[in-house]
Amino acid sequence: MITLQDDYNTQREHLIISEYGRQIQEYVKHIKSLSEKENRTRWANSLINIMATLNPELKQQSNYREKLWGHLFQIADFELDVECPYPVPTREDKSKKPAHIPYFDSKIKFRFYGRNLQDMVDKVGEMENGELKQDLVNLIASFMYNSCKSWNNENLSNDVIAEHLKILSKGKLSPEGQDIVVSPDNSPAQFNQGGSNQQRKFFKRGGQKKGRFNRNNGGFRRH
Repeated sequence: MITLQDDYNTQREHLIISEYGRQIQEYVKHIKSLSEKENRTRWANSLINIMATLNPELKQQSNYREKLWGHLFQIADFELDVECPYPVPTREDKSKKPAHIPYFDSKIKFRFYGRNLQDMVDKVGEMENGELKQDLVNLIASFMYNSCKSWNNENLSNDVIAEHLKILSKGKLSPEGQDIVVSPDNSPAQFNQGGSNQQRKFFKRGGQKKGRFNRNNGGFRRH
């Protein structure tokens, strides 16, 4: 007779993927013990459906069934001989380290403005002089004012903003402080909603090109 003291979880076999529980692991052991491959495959497909129910968050991924099969083979210690609809994973695949994600190699001159602002300044700096360009400079200047106020609790003067624009654009933008119109009420989330149609189209084009400035991304994003 097995008593409670003889059946602690710490005395049981190691649980490979705890999210599925011990019953699924016992189920996999049973599948491995079946003699016919066709029978093992049928049981495995049934188990995949049960695992999908136990792990519903996985269904949000487009390849969730392939991931479920990967979990099944992992629970089976990669020793399961069944007909798998996907490439059979191996221990080497599981232990393989993810690809290195490189950091941006360019430094941000003023970190409290963020990298998105630098990209926007670069784009505006390439434009021909005109009313639209000046409107966008004012829009960027408003963001710079509010960003600095939020992060540094400091109110920038127009002259300081003009100097920062010159530095960020490497001289391509050279506004004078007296020519800049700053709107303190503007916020990063409002930039794509306000302004003229031309301004909104400009931001939309910038977002489509770089995936950064459209409304779905929240306009200018602070870092």
